[in-house]
Amino acid sequence: MPTLSRPSPFRRLASLRRAPFWAQALALCALFAIVGVAVLDDYGISVHDYAQRRIAIANADYIATGDISKLSPKPDPAYQYYGMTFDMPLLLLERAFGLEDTRDIYLTRHLITHLFFIAGGFACGMLAYRMLGSRWIALLAMLLFMLHPRLYAHSFFNVKDIPFAALLVIALYLARRAFRKDTLGAFLLCGIVVGLAINLRPFALMLPPMILAMRALDMWQTSCGAERKRVLMTGAAFLAAAIATVYIIHPYYWENPLRFVEGVRALSQHPKLADNLFMGETYLSNAVPWNFIPVWFAITAPPATLALGAIGCAAACWQAIARPLAALRDREIRFRVLLLGCLVIPVVAAIALQSNIYSGWRHMYFLWAPFCLLAAVGLHSIANIRMGGGIWKVGARLPGWVRSGCRWRMARRALAYGAAGFGLITTLTAMAALHPHQQVYFNALTDTKTPGALARRYDMDYWQIAQRQSLEYLLARYPDGALRVWGVWARNVKTQILPHSDRSRIINAPSPDADFYLSAPRAPYWRDAQDPPTLHSVKAYGSDIARALAPNSAAYRAYYLAEYKDVEANGTPLARSAFDIYAHNGGLRYLSADCAPLLAGLEAGVFLRIVPADPADLPADSRERGFENLDFRVSGRAAYFTYATFFDGKCIIRRPLPDYPIARIATGQKAAAAGGAEWSVDIDFAARAAAQAVHDRILAGDYGAPVAQSHFDLYLSGNALTYLKAPCAPDDTDARFFLHIFPANPSDLPAAARERGFANLDFQFADHGAYATDICLATLDLPDYPIGRIRAGQFVSGEGRVWGVEFSP
Repeated sequence: MPTLSRPSPFRRLASLRRAPFWAQALALCALFAIVGVAVLDDYGISVHDYAQRRIAIANADYIATGDISKLSPKPDPAYQYYGMTFDMPLLLLERAFGLEDTRDIYLTRHLITHLFFIAGGFACGMLAYRMLGSRWIALLAMLLFMLHPRLYAHSFFNVKDIPFAALLVIALYLARRAFRKDTLGAFLLCGIVVGLAINLRPFALMLPPMILAMRALDMWQTSCGAERKRVLMTGAAFLAAAIATVYIIHPYYWENPLRFVEGVRALSQHPKLADNLFMGETYLSNAVPWNFIPVWFAITAPPATLALGAIGCAAACWQAIARPLAALRDREIRFRVLLLGCLVIPVVAAIALQSNIYSGWRHMYFLWAPFCLLAAVGLHSIANIRMGGGIWKVGARLPGWVRSGCRWRMARRALAYGAAGFGLITTLTAMAALHPHQQVYFNALTDTKTPGALARRYDMDYWQIAQRQSLEYLLARYPDGALRVWGVWARNVKTQILPHSDRSRIINAPSPDADFYLSAPRAPYWRDAQDPPTLHSVKAYGSDIARALAPNSAAYRAYYLAEYKDVEANGTPLARSAFDIYAHNGGLRYLSADCAPLLAGLEAGVFLRIVPADPADLPADSRERGFENLDFRVSGRAAYFTYATFFDGKCIIRRPLPDYPIARIATGQKAAAAGGAEWSVDIDFAARAAAQAVHDRILAGDYGAPVAQSHFDLYLSGNALTYLKAPCAPDDTDARFFLHIFPANPSDLPAAARERGFANLDFQFADHGAYATDICLATLDLPDYPIGRIRAGQFVSGEGRVWGVEFSP
């Protein structure tokens, strides 16, 4: 009986090549999924992972109870506006499977996030195949998308930016599918997915106008009335589906659809202010240079993909410019222009609007998918260079033996695929070397050779994912007993992905009582800590990206003492009370050199009320009371939007301020707080501006020479006496000011003052004065009767005068 021969591996490979492209793409996705499951437990957890889950729980509670207070602003002012496209299904999945242990919960979240990222890669491949018709180029486009080192690492722990990047490319694929099929159902499906994307991030609002513009061009090209009606109906269905989806899946918009406008504003101009280390300088997040996103994009993208993407962008632009009318009629060229729009418009808008950007370019990871698709266009252009004429014009310069059809076709494909393949191999090598910290990948456009160079120029592990390795080191080195650790965030967020037996040993401790400190080195303050001793460090490119420090570490003290001194030297003093309060880097800084007596009051809470110059700038839920309530508590540990550090008896508390113009700030500690002393300050920015204006006039000579000089210079202008000291510190205004007015005619004195012979106008600086930058200035109106002489100065009750002068006006 004859036996059937087994097919050789080469025949199997050939049969796989004949399989439908979607099957090949799914096979590649399955390979990535297997690898993802294998490395799933290597990555840490971010505080945003924890926060997004809490937001989903709050939305679920609101749906269950109808109590809108469940979605009231938390420490994050944009809390209630975050979309639930991705987080709510994750929560439902968690509850469906009865997951209770935090390790199981977050590993499941990370797995689903990674699988969704792979789904985005599948959509990228399918879209590239539909655009270019080449299996190899489409598979390479998938690999380019999924093998961006930073996006790959973030696909495990970033439940904010990665789902949006994947959903955007899925929406783009469905948009092209809708135009190809040209059916009502296809446009409805596209509208639903676009609505889901808008719900995740306002950046997706750019899609509906572009898709509708392409639909309008379709209507322009047809003269048939019935066809125009059908095009109009499908476009309207797309828009209606997108709008309906945005509202249906966002519980906070159910009561008032107009909240959507507030949500777009809150999420696109997030009130959080953060420092960015960029090219060796520190910038506040709402004042980054115009090239912040382009530079971050360029220095963190694999070089081969960067080059192919640039070629693809040039090819797409040339096609649109060289044949503008054809571009309007040709859907393929139009779609490439749409990809260019998805790549360029968000960057231009962020630059023009001076958007609040921090943590590198993670807010714009969605740019990577359009860029990879344009890189596929670039790869296709190289593989299809014509022999002569056209944009490339290279064939005529080649030797005759090369110009033979077969050799030329093989050469150009070898060039294209060889360049892409080499780029993928080098990228994979870099990813393997960095594992599991691909989130700090940089390419050869930066100095990756000099130890410590990158950490001094750019933010590295800004989410402190690598601190998991530091915790695991401490647990292994000290196998018995509890470990009091500062730096694991509120509710031990950083430990929640560890096994329960390890989690239970780590205690989130205030820094004065901690046994160990976790730190994420950042310039500029780490520059003052020369080679600090550490128990453990995680390195990338020769730079520390995470450290575990011993108690009272010199590095810890040097870092925060440098920050403390920086605020004192470069901050703007605003007020002095229990704390010295400064404006610094767009926020408030509370400083105290003796913090121990204040700790109980901080536990109970500090009030912070912001009154804007324009009441319309207030969030909707704050307009009735007339101020924005930013009250906070500090427990000697980091908390979202509240960051306090204690060292050597000192403390520094950081609070961001809203980005709208501020009229007044009231802050302090109420006496009702257990163990807390009552203190309060009222910072009047209008008074500060007025003081600055008076100071400018004095410098301009409008007030003439001072009438007296001592600790303060005294000026007379009309019937007003002005005290000026520059430079000035809060200490200079602590002592009470005395001001005694002796009239030229004693009978001008009020009856109650005639016995002592002068009018007593003693005052506290806070009642008539203001700080402005480094000046102290106070102005008092004098009596309107003729004045013989004036005695002025400062005194401390029971101790006598600090200084005094006497003069005649």
